[in-house]
Amino acid sequence: MSFTLRSALLATVLLSTQAAATDFSFVSGNPVPQTFGNSYAQTLDGLTTTATAWSTKGDDGQFQTAELDIYSGAGMGVCNQNEESNCSIKNNMYALDNKDGEDLILFRFSSSVRLTSLTLLQVSKDSDLSLWAGTGSQSLGNLKPNLGSATFSDSDIWVNESRTVDLSRFSGSYDWLAVSARLAQKNDFALLRTLNVQAVTTPVPEADNWAMLLAGL
Repeated sequence: MSFTLRSALLATVLLSTQAAATDFSFVSGNPVPQTFGNSYAQTLDGLTTTATAWSTKGDDGQFQTAELDIYSGAGMGVCNQNEESNCSIKNNMYALDNKDGEDLILFRFSSSVRLTSLTLLQVSKDSDLSLWAGTGSQSLGNLKPNLGSATFSDSDIWVNESRTVDLSRFSGSYDWLAVSARLAQKNDFALLRTLNVQAVTTPVPEADNWAMLLAGL
């Protein structure tokens, strides 16, 4: 192995560290209200997540763009085109809910991540969620839900309080995460508060690999 190649390998090893967890917060920084199809991007530690709002509309069950809202101190929710101007005052319509169409928030990441946890503010009733994660691009416009089998997060607590959803059940790395009020139900309300992820980096070699690289130099 040439000196140049050995040096490059060692430099790669020295720069390959485990990334710290990134905690995105959605309790401030309200997107422009009353703009269907808006999105909200946030960058921390060199990682960007872009959230977009979607909802099924009418009997066709297709996803349509929706209004993404962040209510200061509370969290992020969805106002769909059926709810319109009633979103902020009627039946918690501003929340991620399934009362008038299936609301969904799609998070896209600028690089692959490991999913850690999600915190939400439970609103009025229980806050059961449907969750999906995947790789590659994901587009929902004018399509029926085609995200594969959902992972469910159930809650049997009927009070207004924050709770944490463990996302470690999603093993591996992902480019996107989709969160909706639980499909096929009509009584779930939530506001998303934080999303904790870990950027995927080149793994640090084992000790014997370190020794081999150093010996090569």
